[in-house]
Amino acid sequence: MLKIFFKLMNNSVFGKTMQNVEKYVDMKLVCAWEKAIKLAAKPNYDRTTIFDDNLVAIHMKEPKYSMRK
Repeated sequence: MLKIFFKLMNNSVFGKTMQNVEKYVDMKLVCAWEKAIKLAAKPNYDRTTIFDDNLVAIHMKEPKYSMRK
């Protein structure tokens, strides 16, 4: 039982190190067109998916931060 536990822990740590967090997408579901237009004006806006007249998905990329002096 203990051997299986450590094997699973090792596999989970390896899997977490292999994830590519740069491909993550922040998706916001919006019902109002005014809110969708405000989100689309942001610099990390990626694309829009329209489901219905009253439901829109706004895909946002993670903002890039840099350490400058």
